[in-house]
Amino acid sequence: MKKNLISKTALIIVLLFIISFVYLLSLKFFDNKTDDFFTKVITSIEQKKASDKIVLIAIDEKSVSKIKWPWTKDLFADLYDYLNNYAHAKVVVFHNLVMFPDTYNIDKDNIFYNALKRSDNIINSYIPVNSNLAGDVLSDEYTSIFDKKNNLNIVDKRKNKNYSSYKAVFNLPKGYLLNSVNLASSMLVEDDDTIMRNYMPVIRLGNKLYPSLALSAYSKYTGITDFNLYDDFLCSADDNCKLLKMPVQNKQFRDYLGNNVKGEYTKVNWYLPISKGYSHKKFSAIDVLNSYYSLKTNKKPIVADDEFKNKIVIIGLNADRSVWEQLSETPVMKKHSDIDIQAVIIDNMLDNTFKSPAKFDATFFITFLFSLFVIFGFRRLKYNIFLASGLSLIYIVYYFMQYSQRIYIPPVTPILTIYVSALLKQLYSIITTDKSTELIKRAMGKFVSKDVMKKVLADIDKLKLGGIRAVVTVLFVDIRNFTQIAENLSPQDVTSILNEYFSQIEPVIAKYNGIINKYIGDGVLAVFGEPIKDENHPLNAIKCGMEITEKVDLLKEKFLKEGKPKIEIGIGINTGEVFAGNVGTEERLEYTVIGDEVNLASRIEAYNHVLKTSFLISQYTYEYVKDYVDTVKLSSFYIKGKSKPIDIYEVLKLKNE
Repeated sequence: MKKNLISKTALIIVLLFIISFVYLLSLKFFDNKTDDFFTKVITSIEQKKASDKIVLIAIDEKSVSKIKWPWTKDLFADLYDYLNNYAHAKVVVFHNLVMFPDTYNIDKDNIFYNALKRSDNIINSYIPVNSNLAGDVLSDEYTSIFDKKNNLNIVDKRKNKNYSSYKAVFNLPKGYLLNSVNLASSMLVEDDDTIMRNYMPVIRLGNKLYPSLALSAYSKYTGITDFNLYDDFLCSADDNCKLLKMPVQNKQFRDYLGNNVKGEYTKVNWYLPISKGYSHKKFSAIDVLNSYYSLKTNKKPIVADDEFKNKIVIIGLNADRSVWEQLSETPVMKKHSDIDIQAVIIDNMLDNTFKSPAKFDATFFITFLFSLFVIFGFRRLKYNIFLASGLSLIYIVYYFMQYSQRIYIPPVTPILTIYVSALLKQLYSIITTDKSTELIKRAMGKFVSKDVMKKVLADIDKLKLGGIRAVVTVLFVDIRNFTQIAENLSPQDVTSILNEYFSQIEPVIAKYNGIINKYIGDGVLAVFGEPIKDENHPLNAIKCGMEITEKVDLLKEKFLKEGKPKIEIGIGINTGEVFAGNVGTEERLEYTVIGDEVNLASRIEAYNHVLKTSFLISQYTYEYVKDYVDTVKLSSFYIKGKSKPIDIYEVLKLKNE
């Protein structure tokens, strides 16, 4: 019993391990893709559009076809001059364009650098790296200069500060560094499947926290410069974080330079695409430049200057050529422009509409609770599947309720885990039932017929009182004068003789599709035709009786050699209609056959002693087997319970023998 309990406990532990493994595997491979699908569909249905507070200027295919890339930096100075002095943009963000000094156009570089230092509303970008490549800088000299380009105060109030630190900045020209008023990280991150779903609002460079490009643009636009970083959110340093509260999670992602970075990430809330690669309004850089030149010569501009007034303008490269394009895959677009991704994140900050990640513990608890309902639910698979489907439907409703509140929870993992729990529950039931059935077989086999036991176990759900009327053949075999023999033997010897005798005849009965209905002292009552269906049950009963006789003859010789008493048997067979089924009470059932035809077999067997024979059958059995068995009609006898005499036949042999 104790061993069985230990094995069941071990099995439960294994199944729980499998469920946990499925949960974690699904979190990694299925949930993100499913959530991407829902995001794309729901965004399209809701027609959720981005804010008009942000516009984009893309150095696109049209622009590089007019002016060959790379552009000289005086063109960027012209863009700045236009946006500040003509279009009156509130914030200008310069995304990943200046990486190398132009040794052939130093004068044009200087024009650009001079434009930078005159523009307090311009935010320039840099790319942090984890290697010390040639050209990467973070020396003491550069660090002191770099710190002055960060006008935000980010206070780290986290308890858990287990995050990564970038080591350097990629190829930051000295003139660019010295003349930029504001610098911020433009780094984007990807999941393992290279899709961008999260954003890093702050980075750690050396031992300090620095703002992302989006956070810096948000600060410049709103005038908020003080922020607090907690374990669960980044927020403005005002009472109760009223102005900005951005939920974050401590996780590890891969940036687009291939670095694995652990830090604080927030899930992005995406908007409806309005053009290829963009969800915000976008202008071609060449059109903006031409508008600037037109205004300077008093001509009508291509782009109206009020398109940028008091707005955040992001300038970046997005020519449709693999060596130039700056694109990432997101849930809403396969080729999503990086400048638009930055705009989406700034939009999220302005409206406080980031997705809030659900607590892992809460999701796991829901999944675990639902799985327990299934594991301790119904015994049958179909009912467990029905239960799992009902719980899954509840979770789906809960998922969309959370989605509408911009709270992310795994869409697939709990449902998959629930169904896996249902299947594992069925597997557990099969394994434990098989073990229990085997134990029952071993125990029952010592008390009842194996054939009766098989019938009970095969149809256990229908086990109840009742039965049928059926024509069967009943065989009764008895040891002659065993009572007198037993008087001269010890109990151990009696038991030994009977056990060996029964072990010889039991397999013979089973061989011919019979069942042992009961042991009556030294006698055995066997039934053919029920519960094992057999159209030839009368003939098989005869064959069984003849083989039993042969087995007992061999047993007699063995007993004589062992000094045991000689035994003789008598066999009586009758065929007729009986009641076959379960009798007793609801608490205790017994499968048996009842009727005069059963008693008749016993009484016919008793005539062996009178007639000095060993194998007798009734006239009813004879009618079934007369063409196959050689017999001798002995006489007609009045049997108790019968009004007419019964013909009795002695079996000699099978005719084909």
